[in-house]
Amino acid sequence: MTPTTPGKEKYTQFSCPNPACSVFNHPGQGNLSHRSWTGKDKHIERLVCGVFGRGFSDRKGTLMEESKLPGETVERLLKCQRWGVCDAGTAEICGVNIKSVHRFQEVAAKRSETHHHQVVVVDLCVEGVQMDEAHSKRRPKKVEWIHSALAMGSLFVLFVGFGPRTTETAGSLIAQVVARLCFIPMFLTDGWKAYPRALIQVFGRVYRLRRKGKVGRKPKPRLVAPDNLFYAQVVKVRDATGTLVEVTQKVVFGGPRRFFKQLRKRGLGTTIQTAFMERWYGTLRGWVAPLRRRTRCLSWSQVRHQGRTWLIVSLYNFVIPHKKPS
Repeated sequence: MTPTTPGKEKYTQFSCPNPACSVFNHPGQGNLSHRSWTGKDKHIERLVCGVFGRGFSDRKGTLMEESKLPGETVERLLKCQRWGVCDAGTAEICGVNIKSVHRFQEVAAKRSETHHHQVVVVDLCVEGVQMDEAHSKRRPKKVEWIHSALAMGSLFVLFVGFGPRTTETAGSLIAQVVARLCFIPMFLTDGWKAYPRALIQVFGRVYRLRRKGKVGRKPKPRLVAPDNLFYAQVVKVRDATGTLVEVTQKVVFGGPRRFFKQLRKRGLGTTIQTAFMERWYGTLRGWVAPLRRRTRCLSWSQVRHQGRTWLIVSLYNFVIPHKKPS
């Protein structure tokens, strides 16, 4: 049976995928219409853009693009990745070759990261941001650091970066977050010393000291924190065996009185904590098999290792419902 032509209201969720089009990535513009049905069973619809004049498949930009797998198999693959099943287990459950699993991971990772950058663009109103870094292992004997930024209150993952545990990586994470926000939020992190330096690099203003007297060199200008930057740390003290001994809170930028006043004014609670970020990393390690502690499902490929993380970020932000905090 040949499918009938659907109504125009169906195409409001699609947009032209050609970057040269004037309405590229702008759905609901009324520029799309039905062209034909393709595929073995005539189940794939082709659309045409009235502005650019080129056609494309309704699978363009999805996990089904250029895939010969049935839709049910792709759905099972996605569910296995969502619940942290290893590659060999996913191939066994879905009845496919392990190379198909690896290809699915690479395609899903690219789609997820692209979708995140398209949706999370600019002018987000976020009052507070928690940041942290997580250690993960890759084969053979390689380390991959995951740097995340989470919006307080909404639990929305603003950005995820990968790289060594350095000030440059922390500065890149902060710059990516700030580029998506409409004002400077409050920052809460752990006691890593690179965060204050990275914040100064991104937000710092030039301060010139006055020279005392008329003899000697002029003091060199330096970067200082602006008055509207509020930042605090949760410092964990451990003994020689790694056992947690003490947890202290420290206000780094903004002053204690001004910081807690802003914390209450923005509705972020009354204490300095990074519980939301710790909960996010617990969820991430549970859903991504190579990130679990004491696991044998380590990744050989850096692309697939990072791709699994981006896939979970996309599912966590836009698909899986969150429980309301009690």
